[in-house]
Amino acid sequence: MNDMFFSYLPGKSILHSLDPRTKLISVMLLSIVVLRASTFKTIGLLFCIFFTLSLIARLGIRHHLNSLRPMLLFFIFIFAVQAMSSGGESLFSIGPVVISSEGIWKGGLVTSRFILLVLFASLLLSTTRPALLTLGIEKMLRPLPLSIIGISSYDLAIMMSISMRFVPLMNGNLSQILQAQFSRGMDLNRHPLRGVSSMAVPMIHSTMRMAEDLAMAMESRCYQGVRRTSMFELKMHKADCFSLFIVACMVIFFFCF
Repeated sequence: MNDMFFSYLPGKSILHSLDPRTKLISVMLLSIVVLRASTFKTIGLLFCIFFTLSLIARLGIRHHLNSLRPMLLFFIFIFAVQAMSSGGESLFSIGPVVISSEGIWKGGLVTSRFILLVLFASLLLSTTRPALLTLGIEKMLRPLPLSIIGISSYDLAIMMSISMRFVPLMNGNLSQILQAQFSRGMDLNRHPLRGVSSMAVPMIHSTMRMAEDLAMAMESRCYQGVRRTSMFELKMHKADCFSLFIVACMVIFFFCF
């Protein structure tokens, strides 16, 4: 499980010991900075911040790179769309498709933003236990008047936690299905459409079965989503306050300069 992307890696670093609310707030603030980044200089500084945090967390870079691998086609698609639709001075053309220097610049910038968002999310999930992450989300959502729309902070927190937990599980199932189909003689190069359909059907079936098993397990434990207690008690310490102060200073720096 630890080899999967978006999975928790046990550790004793400072980041592992921080309150999950501190890490959630920090990632949200850094995500705002990432989405507002308009130059590669800012992107480079954000990458430096990520690598510094990875060193503090004592996590290998390879684990975070695994988080990018399943989304490689998405990154290529984003870059290609931006490169072909941004206009500007033409560098070369392939039929009706025109690639411009402005398009390549904008495509690289937008793709870098998405890569940073995935990396910071991977860092959050790698240093936070799923139970603590769920509790942290619930604590942050509790003041909101969610009862107006008929749900509670517990329900929303558990849905978000389960969604994040399903991502590495679905990736593992996809790898198993891919290996099983290859062993049966599937050739994606010769029959790409048939290969996609032969993988999509068992993938959907496997995902639905996991969801059904999870629902049955929650029902058997009488899950109701209200007035739940936790074996963990969250409490902010000096390290959390100092970390939030540092992140706030970084956000102010990026917004001002």
